[in-house]
Amino acid sequence: MSEITYSTAKKLVLADLRKTMLEMPVAERERPRYIINMKPYSILDLIAAIERNTPEGKKWVFDRAKYLGYVVK
Repeated sequence: MSEITYSTAKKLVLADLRKTMLEMPVAERERPRYIINMKPYSILDLIAAIERNTPEGKKWVFDRAKYLGYVVK
């Protein structure tokens, strides 16, 4: 596993989410698809949470970076 900084991980995760968003139909982008801490998030909500550095957004960045094979330092 490679080590990366949080800001780099955030950029990678945001790019991955935006790519996924562009592949979705427009009507699906506002539909809740992800559950974090018992709260539903649409892909647009999740992107906003990551950009605002909310605790849920940070958790998603760390979890997604781990899934992609990176360790965030």
